[in-house]
Amino acid sequence: ILVSAFFLLGVLFKPVQTLHDASIGLAMILMAPRTIARMGNASLVSLFAIVVPATLNVMFYWLWLETGTGNANYMFFQCLAYNVFLAIITLDFISASMKRDKALRLTEKLESGKSPSGDTSYAESTKVKSE
Repeated sequence: ILVSAFFLLGVLFKPVQTLHDASIGLAMILMAPRTIARMGNASLVSLFAIVVPATLNVMFYWLWLETGTGNANYMFFQCLAYNVFLAIITLDFISASMKRDKALRLTEKLESGKSPSGDTSYAESTKVKSE
């Protein structure tokens, strides 16, 4: 989980981004299905919307550099939209990972007999109630 999060953060801060970097990072996210289950709807919308700036970026690259008729502002805003969508996915993945780790720590504490606040009398009170 940490490798994919750091990889996506590295992709966000690269001066020249490629679609290969983002595709590797998104493929690494797929290796954590329990974290994906905790991700929100914003990342799902961003995942479907990232296709638009990626496609337009290729088209404007061709228009601007090959034919010389494109506008650099369009290229800038497509890169900006691509970065925003990728940042939403990355931050939502990191947030879901932290929620998952917190839930794992709480369940480990409850299974070991400690209350979430660290009080050991919690285990004794649950044993009395269950008996």
